[in-house]
Amino acid sequence: MSEPYLYELLVRGTAAGIAGAHVIYAAEAKNALTGESRTETGMAQPVALVAGAAGEPLGDIAAALNLNALAEVETLQRQLQARDAEIADLRAQLAQSARMEAS
Repeated sequence: MSEPYLYELLVRGTAAGIAGAHVIYAAEAKNALTGESRTETGMAQPVALVAGAAGEPLGDIAAALNLNALAEVETLQRQLQARDAEIADLRAQLAQSARMEAS
């Protein structure tokens, strides 16, 4: 089984404001018989919206969300740079082909 990761953060609200929140963690597991991978989710855990309240500290959850988002942005930026380089290469090839046909 993989390390648990943040799967879901749910915040419930009412007309008066936030009523509460919970967090669910998940992990990837392999079926021993078939070898298939599946996501197993844990039980919902309360989120401590204020310091000292019972539950998972909201600051810890927010930090995990921020780290995940920054890692994803970095990955997407690398993919974009690779695509930009690929496009530049294809444009150069196209220009070369056009010059050769014009000759």
